[in-house]
Amino acid sequence: MENLTVCRHALWRKDMLNREDFESGRLPEEPYSGGKQDAGTETVQMQQNAEEPVPAQNEQYRNFIVRYSQNVRGPVDYESDRTFQIINERFGIIYVPVQQVPELEFTSYTYSSIPKCYTYMDLEGLSASGITRLHEHPYLKLRGAGTMIAVIDSGIDYRHPAFRQGNQSKIISIWDQSLPGGESETAPFGQVFTREQINQALESENPLAAVPSMDTNGHGTMLAAAAAGISIPEERFSGAAPEAELVIIKLKPAKQYLRDFYLISPDADVYQEDDIMLGISYAMQCAMRHQMPLSVCIGLGSSQGSHRGESPLSQLIDSTANFSQNAISVAAGNEGLSRHHYMGLTEPENPSDVVELRVGERESAYGFSMEFWGDSPNLYSIAVVSPTGERLEVSTALKYGTQELSFVFVETKVQVNYVPIERNSGNTLVFFRFLHPAAGIWKVEVTGRRNSTARFHMWMPVQGMISGETYFLESSPEYTVTSPGDSADGITATAYQQRDGSLYTRASRGYNTDQFVKPDFAAPGVDVRTAMAGRAGGYGEASGTSLAAAQTAGIAALMFEWAIIRGNEPYFSGNSVKNYLRRGAVRDEDLQYPNQEWGYGKVNLYHTFELLT
Repeated sequence: MENLTVCRHALWRKDMLNREDFESGRLPEEPYSGGKQDAGTETVQMQQNAEEPVPAQNEQYRNFIVRYSQNVRGPVDYESDRTFQIINERFGIIYVPVQQVPELEFTSYTYSSIPKCYTYMDLEGLSASGITRLHEHPYLKLRGAGTMIAVIDSGIDYRHPAFRQGNQSKIISIWDQSLPGGESETAPFGQVFTREQINQALESENPLAAVPSMDTNGHGTMLAAAAAGISIPEERFSGAAPEAELVIIKLKPAKQYLRDFYLISPDADVYQEDDIMLGISYAMQCAMRHQMPLSVCIGLGSSQGSHRGESPLSQLIDSTANFSQNAISVAAGNEGLSRHHYMGLTEPENPSDVVELRVGERESAYGFSMEFWGDSPNLYSIAVVSPTGERLEVSTALKYGTQELSFVFVETKVQVNYVPIERNSGNTLVFFRFLHPAAGIWKVEVTGRRNSTARFHMWMPVQGMISGETYFLESSPEYTVTSPGDSADGITATAYQQRDGSLYTRASRGYNTDQFVKPDFAAPGVDVRTAMAGRAGGYGEASGTSLAAAQTAGIAALMFEWAIIRGNEPYFSGNSVKNYLRRGAVRDEDLQYPNQEWGYGKVNLYHTFELLT
């Protein structure tokens, strides 16, 4: 590439990317309106007001995740700019003006490029995990010193005593994606606040005037405290790694076009996949700048996808965890009792299966989406039946367009994308959008190929994206581990009640659909004492697999302190952390391990170190 003006738009050039290669599946006729060529070099004349938000924050742009390094014929160098943001050596994000993108729909090559939406995975654990004994051990005294924990979530109440000693903060930096701001040296959009700025704010009478980053939800504050809050004995509180440093990525809310596409209610707190990926990239940059091992906590999840760990976010987690000095802990999800998963089977003697789903009154106002994934290489015929018995078939021939099933007697439309071979998984994908559905019992008739056995799965959105009134009548709690908890190399934590040793009743169950063992193990996640945002430095109890993931992120930091900071295992990676903790997990003699509820057992860091001896 001769210069930046060429490389910044190379992804749009038809001589380099064909329609079938481009992950978004849409190549406009021109790079941009107003674009022109000058002396063989493509340039862009963007009609952009300087006061407009950058494309990542601008609702007039749509985001697409691309595998830019795989889709190019010949060596090409790329650099990030306003319309193309590099995440790592494999993934990037293209921001395209709305007027140049047709209506969104799924085809075999667009499913992974349209960002998925994620939400929170939750609604005296240190002793149960063997952490307290290592804090107080006369020789080890592991407390996370010299390590970094990144929390990618709703932000943090940096004023809380759990994150400061006097007016000195333990937070290295906060990247607030939601605040207006253009590209800087450290972040592609939003605003970044350094520890120096945070300390200055803490000394002022009005800290939020100096550092206006807030956690209005409180979820991120709870996770950060559970992972790395300062030990405060009088409050009976300590994070798992109280001396670890914190990096906070506050995610911006998902753009409205994604909410509309996935039919997510306006009051749901959801974040988009590409922003989480950028958060991981930012955390890694911080760790490299400060030369510290990194433990990342992701307490978010989604039921979208094939549940095989193939989403761009899951793949990024896998590649990150394979580097030394990086670990990523992920919540398994709280979908075990939600009744949002159906597992079906078509056989030669019974080639059809009827899936019944109850649709509640609340969904009639807005609608909901649903995904069908059928095992390859089988073929499936599908029909949708309304509560009045009206039956409409889905065409298997219209594989590159959106079908609209219009029901007369209930005045409901169901939009369907039928993808016989989805690009990444090779499985059959059917994506449903129920627009203002009538309340009642709907049915989906699934018929497989004659003389063959075929398994299929259907998933509704996770809790928080759909009401509790809508569910499958004959649901299965298995295969409900949410994405990115289905990633192979992430450390996936489910939750248990540390007081009586029982599994958290709402916890998702494994495995992933490739039968890869998930979750990896269970950590305390019921009535965990942690910091609460906006309560004048208060504390409270919270439950969910997000809290289990946060404690696991703290445990990973303790292991990095032992392995890397103290020189015992200088090339320790996220996979190393996961396998050490799997081996040291405590197991019930009456159960067989691994299993779909507990993985390899209950995490116990002290027992892990006992095995090392």
